[in-house]
Amino acid sequence: MTHPAVAQTTVVDPPPPSRHRENAELVERMRTDPVSAAPLVYARFAPVVNRMVWRLLGADPDHNDVVQQIFYRILKQVVRVREPERLDSWVQSIAANSVYEVLRRRQVRRIFLKDMPTEAHADLVRDVEVRDLLLRTKALIERLSPKDRLAFTFYFVERRTLAEIAELEGYSMATAKRRVMRATSRFQRLLAENPDLARLFRAKAKKT
Repeated sequence: MTHPAVAQTTVVDPPPPSRHRENAELVERMRTDPVSAAPLVYARFAPVVNRMVWRLLGADPDHNDVVQQIFYRILKQVVRVREPERLDSWVQSIAANSVYEVLRRRQVRRIFLKDMPTEAHADLVRDVEVRDLLLRTKALIERLSPKDRLAFTFYFVERRTLAEIAELEGYSMATAKRRVMRATSRFQRLLAENPDLARLFRAKAKKT
């Protein structure tokens, strides 16, 4: 599960100037007319937020509730954004932090209430072999700490660069690299404890 790009630094292209203007206008409109601006904020960022929650939590029964929580925070705090040109990154940071809080709460409940992991929807993947691989892999990822799980999912599922992860999570590039490497190492150890799953991974890698 090693990934050579962990050791690389990738420069993220900034949004185009037109996007900056649109963001600035949107933030200003939220300050002056939040009732009419709120639907515009939702329309612009709903696809991004929904995709991020899906990638980080999978087919989660609380998906819609989590998205609503994220947008509640976005609409409440967006008027305080001082750099409208960074609105896209700011929204994604809000989403990442909200998902992290969800994972932390679930971890606490699992420890004290012994909650069982939520089963994915039966129709998530039609192909039985692929579905089994995804579900078992998801179970391993869920054994990572919330911070490592976010870093792992951002890097290997979302295909985010280290620079993007650092910006989303609000820490340095060095920390992003360390988190991804630590999460990868932990995942590899967990995978080694499941030889049949490791064989499926190798077989799948040969087909791609």
